[in-house]
Amino acid sequence: MISNTSNAFRPGEVIVRLKGDSASLASEGGFAAKYGATVADTFEFGTQGLLDKGQMMQLKLPAGLTTEQAIAKMKQDPSVAYAEPNFIYTLPKNEQAEAKQPAGAPAQQDGPAQFVPNDLTEDLWGMHNTGQNGGKADADIDAPEAWAIHTGRNDAPIIAVIDTGVDYNHADLKSNMWVNTGEIPGDGIDNDGNGVIDDVHGYNAFADNGDPMDGHGHGTHCAGTIAGVGDNGEGVVGVNHRANVMAVKIFSDEGSTDSAAILRAIEYTTKMGATITSNSWGGGGASEAQKEAFAASSALHIMAAGNNGWNNDFFPNYPSNYDIPNNIAVAATDRNDKKASFSQYGVKNVDIAAPGVDILSAKPGGGYQMMSGTSMATPHVAGVAGLVASMYPQATAAEIKEKILNGADKIEGLKTKVADGNRLNAHGALTWQ
Repeated sequence: MISNTSNAFRPGEVIVRLKGDSASLASEGGFAAKYGATVADTFEFGTQGLLDKGQMMQLKLPAGLTTEQAIAKMKQDPSVAYAEPNFIYTLPKNEQAEAKQPAGAPAQQDGPAQFVPNDLTEDLWGMHNTGQNGGKADADIDAPEAWAIHTGRNDAPIIAVIDTGVDYNHADLKSNMWVNTGEIPGDGIDNDGNGVIDDVHGYNAFADNGDPMDGHGHGTHCAGTIAGVGDNGEGVVGVNHRANVMAVKIFSDEGSTDSAAILRAIEYTTKMGATITSNSWGGGGASEAQKEAFAASSALHIMAAGNNGWNNDFFPNYPSNYDIPNNIAVAATDRNDKKASFSQYGVKNVDIAAPGVDILSAKPGGGYQMMSGTSMATPHVAGVAGLVASMYPQATAAEIKEKILNGADKIEGLKTKVADGNRLNAHGALTWQ
């Protein structure tokens, strides 16, 4: 989970969007010139969710003009829809990782209509909880029941993991990675003309290049929950045994990012046709630019509710609190169907809960590790969203969201924590009509 509790920003930079009738001014560079600034980047998100077609830009300000001064001036400019800082975000310290090889006993079938793959072990309580290790039986997402119906497809709609990148060479992920067939790997040419060279498995939005390799671990862990290769006798199994996962790296291996990188990431996933995005990050103040970018995408965006334990109805968390139709905000539960102690919550602003404590998944370099957080709950939901999209490839974001929320288990102890007491149920999502 990324945070920006101090609302820090990059000095000397501004994110600005012009009004629709001012787009030509932006394309000619005239707007930046008015402020003595230079255009560092531009962003295009289509028109869905946008009120007009003004251009969004990242500006580098001239010496002597601060970010605060520039924003104050731009707010008085009739050609400006909004201007805001280029916010900085960092990974917090409260999602500690513990290296661990899958060592639990093989999971046992406990119902007639289940498929139990050979890499589903007792460690993966969130998928299948029979009461092991002090848990509560069935405090899980009913994954084996869902897998009896559908396990995913490699040609399924794209699931984009917007995070620290993904180890696309990991044995438990490699065959489930998205491949950009428009690129010739390693030729140093932007073959498909999308503005990124050699983006074979995704995009590094932080460095603005085609290599989204994970040097941190957070994103690979999320990807393993979404799509660890299933029934391969190795490691862990994801919600999708087979999938089409796009790696989108939004921050450095040291754990920092900014609004501009996030906007580039959303722009890329929109351009390249992602159906689902998984966003295990957030915190800090609202960004109008990020909200607009998410809203403009046709994808369904799964978003972590946060790890500070507070009520998001009173203390908003972004991006999960954005009031847009195509997102789902996710809290975390433990193996007893209780809200995790760290998880943020809110019956108005958190849509669903999912397993997020002691979650075993992949780590870069071929290993595995245990992590806890709403960051771990989010990919359970993103994985189910991907499974629904795989089974119903024509489903819209609204229809996938409807299936997930209506197919959820209604847990009495969560009814004061998340909307309707929803706890994720993969079987319910696949079967809800």
